[in-house]
Amino acid sequence: MLVLSGALAEMTWPTILSKRETFREVFMDFDPLLVAKLSEKKILGPCSPARSLLSEHRLRTIIENAQEVLKVIEEFGSFDNYCWSFLNSKPMIGRFRNPREVPLKTPKADAISQDLLRRGFLGVGPTVIYAFMQAVGMANDHLVTCYRFDECCSCSEDPTAMDGIDNHNKSMVKDQEMNMMCGLVECVSLEPSRARATTVISIS
Repeated sequence: MLVLSGALAEMTWPTILSKRETFREVFMDFDPLLVAKLSEKKILGPCSPARSLLSEHRLRTIIENAQEVLKVIEEFGSFDNYCWSFLNSKPMIGRFRNPREVPLKTPKADAISQDLLRRGFLGVGPTVIYAFMQAVGMANDHLVTCYRFDECCSCSEDPTAMDGIDNHNKSMVKDQEMNMMCGLVECVSLEPSRARATTVISIS
């Protein structure tokens, strides 16, 4: 999901979500081990579908970040463990009633962003990181009036829900997360000047 969150620099969430199958194909189901081995020739070639998604700079950034993700995995066991260590494995729940109350970034997003930059990641400013946090459930910013709010709160109460799920079903869960993201995009609808940054979705 970090790939998709970073794409916010060049497109909006609705556009990203409409291209999610192409993203998944180009970046091999977001497997950092495979993405880290991608050659520029393959991903930047004239016939590569990746060229229809993002700029050359952003595509290179994704490959370089995948290489850094592997280092984080080696240190923490998983990128998931690393991210949740900043929140003590407890998601942030906004309980906002008005879209304008939803922040573009938070102190936690700032902290994660600074640490990622220190580790060599690129294009991971606090706004991108907070969009990532919203996407993966680290921050539940559905409005309290949104039909997804209670459901996301229930999921937040069971951080081990993915334990024991096989890879096929995990892929289905990821699709469900993406669909929930659609709900958040619909829920948090702001004026055009803030829409790109806040129409709030990891390499997971």
